[in-house]
Amino acid sequence: MQKSEVVLESCNNIVHNKTIFYKIPVTLWVYEKKIQTKALVDLGATTNFVGRVIMENNNLVTYKLANLYCVINANSTPNKTGQITEYIQAYIEIGSYKIT
Repeated sequence: MQKSEVVLESCNNIVHNKTIFYKIPVTLWVYEKKIQTKALVDLGATTNFVGRVIMENNNLVTYKLANLYCVINANSTPNKTGQITEYIQAYIEIGSYKIT
């Protein structure tokens, strides 16, 4: 497999409302710190999110949001953890593609 290829991995074939969810391997770059993890693919998403466990386990610096952010999950339910109150500054790398 070439470095630029991205392999979609079925996430236990979870099916809800005829939608299949996938996770892909990604690398987060936060102030020169490299964090390898998997990301949930949601084609309807308009924003990228990082779970609190990843932030806490990697001691990532967070910043308070001026306005709280309400999250609706991929299956259209409200997120159980509540509103988003903080953000991080990071690059997301998927294969050879890098975004902020």
